[in-house]
Amino acid sequence: MLFKFIFKKKKKKIKEKSRQNFDINNWMNLTKEERLEIDFKEKNELMKKKQALLKSIREEYKKIKKKN
Repeated sequence: MLFKFIFKKKKKKIKEKSRQNFDINNWMNLTKEERLEIDFKEKNELMKKKQALLKSIREEYKKIKKKN
């Protein structure tokens, strides 16, 4: 059972590496404008997630302060 666990982990890592290489190849085949557009969209999505997280953290702190 221990061996199965070890070998399954290695298979997952190999798949992840090949997926990353495939993504890099696709990225390099895009034009500069397409890469900038994709990067801009990803940055905006990440910023929205961060802002939502900060908002929820602030709300939790407010609830904690009210209890004390």
